[in-house]
Amino acid sequence: MIQVHSLSFGRFTQVEPLNPAFTSGSRKLRITVDTEIEPRVPDARLLERLAEALPGLKRHQCRAESAQASHRAGGTRILLVESDSSANQAHLLEHVMLEMLSALDHVPRLSGVTCAYGSPPERNDIFVECAEPESGGFVALLAVEAMNAALGGQPLAPLYPDIVACTRVLRSQPSAPWDASRLGRLAALPPVRAAAALQFLSHTGLTEEETYALNLSGEPHYRFVGTGH
Repeated sequence: MIQVHSLSFGRFTQVEPLNPAFTSGSRKLRITVDTEIEPRVPDARLLERLAEALPGLKRHQCRAESAQASHRAGGTRILLVESDSSANQAHLLEHVMLEMLSALDHVPRLSGVTCAYGSPPERNDIFVECAEPESGGFVALLAVEAMNAALGGQPLAPLYPDIVACTRVLRSQPSAPWDASRLGRLAALPPVRAAAALQFLSHTGLTEEETYALNLSGEPHYRFVGTGH
């Protein structure tokens, strides 16, 4: 299981030499996490599960070759290093965050880097370009949930891609009340899938259910509250 220790936002220019694809001086999200030393799922299989649900990962490119023996896996150009599942899980979390941020904010190209600690060995810092702290806070939460679902053998699709699509719509009218029918129509999803996304967002505190003295439709209504960043 991946556990989050902290989130912060800044320029973090000291990491830019680690990935020449960074835009100089760009705003970044840093997330510090603990990952699994003894993986429940082999690294290559984990990447396959993620790419099945998020096919955009197959377009990602790791630009810096690792000093350790490394290989590309899961039908992608994402690098995995041999015998270091902790670093690999953090690196895959980086790519999931980049994919979700790109989809949420309509940004075609973003870069990141993962830095493993020497001690404790399970700890990693992940830096990703992120202009909007609100987006970064949401994506960090969602990407960790998706990674832990994949590690636990739970299906990722269609729920996690649907959540990103629905959140993009919700943020366009943050003060409006939303039900599954209206959200599904604007997100081009069946109402049952929009309802599942709303329930997930409510469970994680990103939406709140509205209470009305009279609700003629009988459908729950939600308001997007975001992450507070």
